[in-house]
Amino acid sequence: MSLKRSVEAPGVPTTITSKKMTVRNQDSQAIFEETVVLTRGSLIVHSDKMVVLFASRNHDSSLPLGSGTDRHESGQNSLARKEHSALSPMSNRSVQRIEATGDAHRVKIKYENGNATCQKAVYFVDREKIVLTGDPIAWERGTRVSGKQITIFMAEERSVVEGGSHVRIEDEGPSQP
Repeated sequence: MSLKRSVEAPGVPTTITSKKMTVRNQDSQAIFEETVVLTRGSLIVHSDKMVVLFASRNHDSSLPLGSGTDRHESGQNSLARKEHSALSPMSNRSVQRIEATGDAHRVKIKYENGNATCQKAVYFVDREKIVLTGDPIAWERGTRVSGKQITIFMAEERSVVEGGSHVRIEDEGPSQP
C-alpha cells in the first residue's frame, strides 16, 4: 500500500501560468514572472517569480559541452531553430527543482492537507519535498506552525519545523495564518 497521493504519482502533469516566461537553454531553466501559478495534482503554488530547473532525461555524453542547436548559428535558419529550441528544455527533460519567490507578495501554497505562506519555497520534484524559508507559516485543521524553516514531505504527509518553532492549536474549524 502506498501513502503517496495523486500529486506524487508519476505522470501527473505540472501546469505553470504567468504573464512572462523566459527559457534559458544553456542554463536548463525556465523563468516565470508576474502572477505565477503552478498546479500539480492537489498542489497549487502562487508566487511573483518561479524558476524551473531541468535535468536531462537521457544524458548524451557523446555531445561536447555547449553544442546545443541554439548556439553560434548564422543565416535565416538560425532564427527558426532558436524559436523551435526555445521549448526544448521542457519537451526533452524532466523537472528537477522548482524555486518560487515572493517579491511584492508572499508565496502561497495550498496542498491536500493544508496551506502555507513564505518568502521562498523550493520544491524538489523527485523527493516530493517542499522547503519553505523567509518567515514560513503553515496551517492545517486548527494547527498553525512557524519557524525559520519548514520542510513539507508530501508523500509522507509530515512536516519538520526548524529554528524557533512555534505551534498554535485552535479549535476545529476554519483557520487562517
